[in-house]
Amino acid sequence: MSFYFLKIEKLLSNNILLLFIFVLLANIIHLAIENLLVPSATSLETATCQWDCFWYKEIASHSYSAVPRLYDTNRLAQADWAFFPLFPLAARFVGRIFHLSFEWSGLLLNLFLWSSIITLSYKDTSERIGKVSPLLFSIFFIIYPFNVWYHTQYSESIYGFFLILLVIGLKNNNIIISSLSSFFLSLSRPTGFILTCILSVQGFLKKLKNSFLLSKNIQFEQALFYFLTIVVAGSGLACYILYLYHLTGDGLAFLHVEKTWGKGIFPALDFNQYMQHKRRIIFFFYLIICLWLTWKMRARIWHLNMTIVISTLLLACCSGIASVERYIFSNPMVIEFLAFYAIRLKKEKAAILFAACFVGNLLTIFLWLRHSHILI
Repeated sequence: MSFYFLKIEKLLSNNILLLFIFVLLANIIHLAIENLLVPSATSLETATCQWDCFWYKEIASHSYSAVPRLYDTNRLAQADWAFFPLFPLAARFVGRIFHLSFEWSGLLLNLFLWSSIITLSYKDTSERIGKVSPLLFSIFFIIYPFNVWYHTQYSESIYGFFLILLVIGLKNNNIIISSLSSFFLSLSRPTGFILTCILSVQGFLKKLKNSFLLSKNIQFEQALFYFLTIVVAGSGLACYILYLYHLTGDGLAFLHVEKTWGKGIFPALDFNQYMQHKRRIIFFFYLIICLWLTWKMRARIWHLNMTIVISTLLLACCSGIASVERYIFSNPMVIEFLAFYAIRLKKEKAAILFAACFVGNLLTIFLWLRHSHILI
C-alpha cells in the first residue's frame, strides 16, 4: 500500500497538471458529499447562496444600480457598489457560455478556482518554503473547516486565486503574471490594491537589502518592476472608480457604502461589544487565535505569509473583529501555513488532526446550509 502511495506522491509532485486534475476530482467528490447535507426542501445551489450571494446575483443579472434600493424592506437605502465587479462578471460570463443560472455558474466557477488555488498553493509552498506531500497538502485544504466560503457564490476563490498568482509572480520577477494578477486582484476586492502595494514594497526592500552586489541597471530594473506592478494594480481600481463615477457621479461610492455599514479608516476593537454578547464572543476567540498564528509565523521563511495576515487583519478590523474569521482563516496563505505543519506532525497526531478537520468541515457546511452562523 505504501508503495502505491509513494508512487502517486511522486507522480503528483512532478506534474502540476495531474495534481490539479486530482484536486478537482477530490473537490467534486466533496461537493457530492456536501449535496447529501442539503435540507430536503431545497437544492445545493440555492442552499449555498446566502448573504452577499444575493448582491452578487443582482449585479450579475442586472448590473449595478444607479441609486440605492428605495423599495427593498430588507436592504432599504442600501446599494451594491461595495461589491467589486470581477466575481459577478466572471460568473455572468460562465453562465452565458454554459446557459446556467448565477447560482450554478458561481458555484462551478469557484469549484474550478478553489482547485486552482490548492494547486498553486502547493507550488508556492514547495518552492518558497520546502517540499511537502502533494497528496496530504491537498487533502488538508479540502477538509479544512473554514473553507466553506469557497463552496459558496462568494469572491473568496477569485481573490485567493489572484493573490497566490501575485505572490508567485513577484517571487519569480515575472512582470506579466504580477501585472495581470495585481490588476484583477484590485478588481476583485478593495483590499486587493492595498495588499499589492504592501507586497510590492516588501519585495522591493528585500531585493534592495541584497542589491549591493548588483549593478545600477539591475537595481533600476527591480525598482521599475515593483513600481509597474503597483501602477497596474492602481489602474484596476481606477477602472471601477471611473465606472462608478459614470454611473452615480461618485467614484468613491464603494467607500461611502462601506462607511454606512460600519467600516472606518482605523481598526475598530470594541472588545466589550463582543465579550458581553453570547453570540459574538466567538469572534473574540478568533482574534486571539489569529494573533497566535501571526506569532507562529515569525520565522523568516514565513515573513511573506505573516505580512499578508497582518495587513489583512488590520483591514478586516476596520469593520470590527467579526470579519476576522472570514478574511483571515479562509486566506490561502494561512491555510498554507497550517497545512505545512499539519503534515509534519507524527502519524498519530496527524491522523487525529485530519479527522477533526474533516468532522469540523462537515459540521460547518451543515450549519451553513441551514442558515445557521454559529461558527462563522
